[in-house]
Amino acid sequence: MRPQTALSSEAPLIQALARGVCPICTLMRAFQNSIVESPRCYPATRLCNFHAWSLAGSSPAIEAVPIFRAMFQASKARPGAELTEVPSCDWCVALREHENERLAEFSREMKRERFASWVGQFGTVCLYHADRLSEIVPKPEAKVIQQIVVNNQEDLERQLTELNARLHRGEKGGGSILGHITEFLVSQRGITR
Repeated sequence: MRPQTALSSEAPLIQALARGVCPICTLMRAFQNSIVESPRCYPATRLCNFHAWSLAGSSPAIEAVPIFRAMFQASKARPGAELTEVPSCDWCVALREHENERLAEFSREMKRERFASWVGQFGTVCLYHADRLSEIVPKPEAKVIQQIVVNNQEDLERQLTELNARLHRGEKGGGSILGHITEFLVSQRGITR
């Protein structure tokens, strides 16, 4: 679910925490949006399906043309390559690097007692980033991450049960909670893996 207000891709992690969704996903989404909105700052010769279509559909044409030209040039340099052979996407690589930087930032912040305490009580993190964080933080902080997951899952299951009851009474709606559940289970929409 897209944040209601724009967040800079370079914003500190602490700003993303207050949004009630996974802060890593939020910052990755902001970074990905900045790539698509200003592609001249992120030159590429290889793009995956998702990013090529994002470039074509959402980027200023004046900035998209040089990238598509570079992609044509790169494709000419691969005569005889299998059509199904997909080299790694330059923007996916940049996105992974940004994600790793943000995970490292989260890990550093977890060493601060006030941060860890606040995150343990009020934080949200998707399952994917919880797993990634649990791999890189020390054991005590990993327990906090796992508690965040348990708290989030219990809250979402409660909300889902309430939604189910309302739907069985004939009430309409529920998209918001379904979106939050989807974010928790598989990350924010448009975040490529």
